[in-house]
Amino acid sequence: MSKLRIILFLIVLLTQSAKLMAQNSELRKTLLENNKIIKTMLDYRYKGGSGAFERDFFFYVDYNQISRQSCTVGTTIMVFDVHCDGTLGEFSIINPLNDYISSQLQKFFIMTKDKWNECDNSDYEYFEIPILFTIEGLQTEAVGFITNYADEEGYPCKGDNYYHEEFQRFKEKKPEKALKAMNELIRRNPYNELYINEKENLLKDFPKLKKK
Repeated sequence: MSKLRIILFLIVLLTQSAKLMAQNSELRKTLLENNKIIKTMLDYRYKGGSGAFERDFFFYVDYNQISRQSCTVGTTIMVFDVHCDGTLGEFSIINPLNDYISSQLQKFFIMTKDKWNECDNSDYEYFEIPILFTIEGLQTEAVGFITNYADEEGYPCKGDNYYHEEFQRFKEKKPEKALKAMNELIRRNPYNELYINEKENLLKDFPKLKKK
């Protein structure tokens, strides 16, 4: 790669990084505000409040060794209903990380039976709770209501910046690698609309990627 191309690549990378930092700062504020709303709802509905909900989560949910060895890092979102009479309703997962973690979250939800206070307003029946599974010390912009930190297993996992750089490096000439990097970023932070837009643009420029 010539010096000029290297310089141009670095300029693009720095510009994109500045844009991402500004966007991520605003997104982080929004997610933290959303976490306050979740806490208020759990304090009202869950017996013992949000603290008890979090303690029960860590008691029942295992971030297993295989997931950590394969660097399965990301934000999975528990979506569920608890009726005002305290009975459990529907349960689903947005942005699942793997089958094992999804099964752990479903088991945890079932184990919360009989642990919910009654309510008088249906606005307090629906919950959407982001759970971040990550490695201790790993650089990531993701924000969860609950963060499950675990020790690293096997090869070191890579931080978000690595995947930002991979996407910029490969998005024009090696789109498959760029898509893989962007999918990893979206798995870690599914609320980031900039990532989703970047992926949509990549698929628009390289429609054959949709078939893979």
